[in-house]
Amino acid sequence: MSSSDTTSKPGDRWWSHMNKHHWFVFAMASVAWLFDCLDQQIFIIARNDAMNSLLPEGENTTYYGGLATSIFVAGWATGGLIFGALGDRYGRARMLTITVLMYSVCTGLSAFSQGFTDFAIYRFITGLGVGGVFGLAVALVADSLPDKSRPHALGLLQALSAVGNVAAGIIALTLGYMTLNGS
Repeated sequence: MSSSDTTSKPGDRWWSHMNKHHWFVFAMASVAWLFDCLDQQIFIIARNDAMNSLLPEGENTTYYGGLATSIFVAGWATGGLIFGALGDRYGRARMLTITVLMYSVCTGLSAFSQGFTDFAIYRFITGLGVGGVFGLAVALVADSLPDKSRPHALGLLQALSAVGNVAAGIIALTLGYMTLNGS
């Protein structure tokens, strides 16, 4: 559970109450959420090209792209429910590790899909992992950090997720630039 800090002084910074363990928990939860957001945005960027390469000529790639997104979001919602409960039972850090592994491995495996069905299965499992990460990361930080540090750390955790979104945008811009210039 959280540790209450009664030795704070007026003017203390929120981070001054954190030890190495607190920083480690905060960093791991933040990185998990950052890459979770990066994964989501990379999928959106690559979705149309993925549908073009997975579907037979003449299929409605827009429809199947929307279907793939819906399947991912269904996994996301399901993962949030499942891994929240599993985190309470088996430990949030353990479940956070499993969810990061799930979305990482299945994102990679989706690149080897031979058709829409296996792609959709990988995206659903990726969604399970993505859905589990945020709830687990927030609960882990909330339970592990000192009372005086918690609100600021949780706000920063959420703000750092934008770094994953921005990183995906930079990757898209870089790839677009390389494509246009024939690199």
